[in-house]
Amino acid sequence: MSWYALPANVPWLTLAVVIPLSGALLVALTPAVARRVIKQLGVLASVITLALVLVIIGGFQQGVGNLHLQFEELRQWVPAVGISYHLGVDGLSLFLLGLNALLFLIAVLVTSSAAPRLKQFILLLLILEAATAGILLSLDLILFYVFWEAMLVPLYFLIGVWGEGQRVYAAFKFLIYTVFGSFAMLVAILAVAAITFAQTGQLSFDWTVLVQHPASGVWHLPLNLGEIGIPQLLFLGFALAFAIKMPLFPLHTWLPAAYTASPIPVVIVFAGLVSKLGAYGFLRFNLSLFPDAAHSLGPALAVLATTGILYGAFMALVQTDLKRLVAYASMSHLGFIGLGIFAGNLLGIEGALVQMVNHGVIIAALFLIVGMIERRSGTRDRAQLRGLGASAPAFAALFLVISLAALGLPGLNGFTGEFLIMLGAWTAFVPMAVGAGIGVILAAWYVLRFYQGSFQEAPPQPAGFGEMRVADAGVLAPLLALMIVIGVSPAFFPAAVEATVKALPVLLR
Repeated sequence: MSWYALPANVPWLTLAVVIPLSGALLVALTPAVARRVIKQLGVLASVITLALVLVIIGGFQQGVGNLHLQFEELRQWVPAVGISYHLGVDGLSLFLLGLNALLFLIAVLVTSSAAPRLKQFILLLLILEAATAGILLSLDLILFYVFWEAMLVPLYFLIGVWGEGQRVYAAFKFLIYTVFGSFAMLVAILAVAAITFAQTGQLSFDWTVLVQHPASGVWHLPLNLGEIGIPQLLFLGFALAFAIKMPLFPLHTWLPAAYTASPIPVVIVFAGLVSKLGAYGFLRFNLSLFPDAAHSLGPALAVLATTGILYGAFMALVQTDLKRLVAYASMSHLGFIGLGIFAGNLLGIEGALVQMVNHGVIIAALFLIVGMIERRSGTRDRAQLRGLGASAPAFAALFLVISLAALGLPGLNGFTGEFLIMLGAWTAFVPMAVGAGIGVILAAWYVLRFYQGSFQEAPPQPAGFGEMRVADAGVLAPLLALMIVIGVSPAFFPAAVEATVKALPVLLR
């Protein structure tokens, strides 16, 4: 079932990658002094991309399972070594593609036309959008790896050049972590292709081929030290790259520095979308290519995810810098997504997919709020802010809705994914579900303390805090609408992805 049928001869998914790149090319050809034109070109490219993605979502056939991909595009790229240009979308990537397009549009909109080197900033944002879309759509592992690495370059410069504070340190630390994980993934990709070649005589990096031939066997250690399962080793090769990007505890140490140093337009897409690509990688590759390893290693990863929930929550409680508070809150909520994935059951994985979108919406809104508070008050120090609701009641009302969504109030989107994840975790790991429940309580603590301390105490400080402008409310409007719509009517999310999730090999084992 879909709302309408799209023409099959149109490369819809390629357009989702090419349109941002075309916008970047137009920006590159525009004189740097034409700041208004540059901003308009960035907005136009992002609007067209979002419109295209919404068309794709509307034409997506729901209820199609058996790992069936839609809008597929397959072209030979390097046929001598089995590398192809293969794009496709299914329930795992569909709504993340929509989140990608929405957050990049918001990022471009909130970029100030007076920002230094605006031309290069918008150019890199559009290149980053194309790379993240390519990651979500790639079905050839080498093509996926190319987009994965391409994403790193604009992020490094966006943080290192336009960031604040220890921006160079933050960008370099993020680079080192990511490159290390990417190397491990590349080795695992080559090994998977080699093992499949030994089994079938066909050299291919195509996910649809590799998923039909799960890796098996053991590697004998030297000096009679025993043996290690090959699927577990390959699983860990992919997992390292994805765990760093999420990030999963204890590979999280780059996150506070990178999020704090990033300018608001960058941290919106960094926290809202890029961190989800690690979770998406677990679903697309680890759970599909190595179902046995996912079952054997899942409990250990669930422990790490739950540890991240609690660690991030406790760290958020002691922060005075609002940006760092939201950064650690993001880490804590990403732990819920990891717990749902590693629960290895239908409820947990569906909840993780729903929460990936919900987290992106909520965390982007929270970082936008922090940016608006800092722009009006000149500070992010929680101790220097109080009673702001007296002079900005509309601001306080919108922030209240976002805060309630962040702490998981029923009726708003934050509740839906967490509830499914908790059900899945309770089925698989009762102690982890209890730990996650404590994380929910801690989330209510730090979110309400942030809101009440900033907006409800008296006397107001700073006294001249301004009300929210129409433009600010307009940027928040689509995020607020999603919080309410998903919270009130969440059923369409699981319905759209359920067929794909049920066909994951980890659930068919």
